[in-house]
Amino acid sequence: MRVLALVLVAVAACARAGSSPRAAAGPDSLTLVVAGTTDVHGWLRGWDYFANAPDSTRGLTRVATIVDSLRAANPDRVLLVDAGDLLQGTLVTSIALRDSLGVNPIIATMNAMGYDAAAIGNHEFNYGRRYLSRAINQARFPFLAANAFTPSGTRSYVPWTLVTRSGVRIGIVGGTTPGSMIWDRDKLAGQVVIRDIVPSVRDAVAEARGKGADVIVVVLHSGLSDPASYDTAATGLPSENVAARVAREVPGIDLVVFGHSHRELPDTVIGSTLVTQPRNWAGSVSVSRLRLERRRSTWSVAGRHGGVIRARGHAEHPAILEATAEVHRRTQEFVSTPLGATPVAWDSDSARVMDTPIIDFILDVERRVSGADLASVPAFNLNARFGPGPITIASMAELYPYENNVLRAVRISGKQLREYLEFSSRYFRERAPADSLIDGGVPGFNYDIVAGVDYVLDISKPIGSRVTTLMRNGRPVLDTASFTMALHDYRQQGGGGFAMIQGAPVVYDKQETIRQLLIDEVRRRGTLRPEDYFVRNWRLAPDSIVGPAYRAMRRGPYDRPRPPAAPPRSP
Repeated sequence: MRVLALVLVAVAACARAGSSPRAAAGPDSLTLVVAGTTDVHGWLRGWDYFANAPDSTRGLTRVATIVDSLRAANPDRVLLVDAGDLLQGTLVTSIALRDSLGVNPIIATMNAMGYDAAAIGNHEFNYGRRYLSRAINQARFPFLAANAFTPSGTRSYVPWTLVTRSGVRIGIVGGTTPGSMIWDRDKLAGQVVIRDIVPSVRDAVAEARGKGADVIVVVLHSGLSDPASYDTAATGLPSENVAARVAREVPGIDLVVFGHSHRELPDTVIGSTLVTQPRNWAGSVSVSRLRLERRRSTWSVAGRHGGVIRARGHAEHPAILEATAEVHRRTQEFVSTPLGATPVAWDSDSARVMDTPIIDFILDVERRVSGADLASVPAFNLNARFGPGPITIASMAELYPYENNVLRAVRISGKQLREYLEFSSRYFRERAPADSLIDGGVPGFNYDIVAGVDYVLDISKPIGSRVTTLMRNGRPVLDTASFTMALHDYRQQGGGGFAMIQGAPVVYDKQETIRQLLIDEVRRRGTLRPEDYFVRNWRLAPDSIVGPAYRAMRRGPYDRPRPPAAPPRSP
């Protein structure tokens, strides 16, 4: 009876306190929800500024609606993170760059959405460190990069942060691709050294755990495990795609949200770590659910599950629409600015399988401005088309989406030129069936087209022996020949793995952006006509392979063009 009395006294005391001892300490289990985006590239709204038309498939305005629903269903249990590449990519970011001393609209939108952290992506460096610093200072969330250091060895950016949800302490660790040391070498040289992601993240995870983190979420601007787009041996740089290695080799990580490769991976577990990648351009939100259990004062992950929610069909969030209304209006005005006109249609739809006037237009401008013998450029965007009728800034931006690319020219040998073309031809797989001729691991922006020489790529042959014809002015190009070649600065620095020209002497560099040169050319001409630019100087062989290559290209993982204006015809 005495024991029963003591129990009743204890129960009564708890009742007076309004809870039981266990309830006073909170629940013993809960589910933490981590919402993720990546490679947003300035897609604030569901609006295609190139086409100047609504887009129902993407935009942070739609992501905000999804995140609000998650927060309503899981109060104080939702994190929102981003895996990098925010500040460059659309015509909205062009407006932000022009107003660089004002409030960055991408950061303002993310502040309004309540992001908890973002990794620094390689494109964050495109406009220079000062521009990035202003964005970081405006953000109400940290930009993370555990593997970015000063030359003296101190960290350049915040490596990790600690947030709390429902009493759970969550460490968020960030990492960024070392490839920026090539792609933005001129902007980082002497200021930032980006080291191998894996050991730097390992150190940051240990630090966050040491500071009491119950759960570790890693946000990486790094692909899963594809080969690097650059030669790691020649450059001495670690790979850009190590998310799988981080999950496998770094202890103590519960979730990795990664980006960079513009693919979607809803739910994969590597070891005991959940790995997920949302769709680029705010096309989907990754939603990872971590089931937590508490033992005494420590939480641990007992279960994990991932998935994605597509932005398509979700309403745009009214508050975010209102917050982005002014930049939307200004962007529409900017992109519709007329530059000139053309009497015919120009289309890039088949530009990687046959010579086209629209790519020759870029090549002609590069050669004329630089005075180079040759010029090189990829068909960046298979959706680029304009005319008949007015040509606008949007037309040039769609044709040449990287507004910060600078025109340079280098001196190369005939041997380097042949190696360049052979390497570029990796875009087409060796000994592949007709329906899979395109190598999914080689983005189209790493397949270059060259003007100034006549050449044939026989893609039925193995890489290394595909350049069956290489002539200049009717004569075969010898290995000992010397040429100047115009190209963009990313490629000049070996970007995309073109190591054969890395270190080639630079003979032209006036820091002119190629997109602006194209805009200037349209204004200068007034009326663009294909015959003023088009020179048929290259083709794929055999002729019968052009059609299958075109169809395989349209199904490729990186490029899903709009329906063509007309079916391609073999040259």
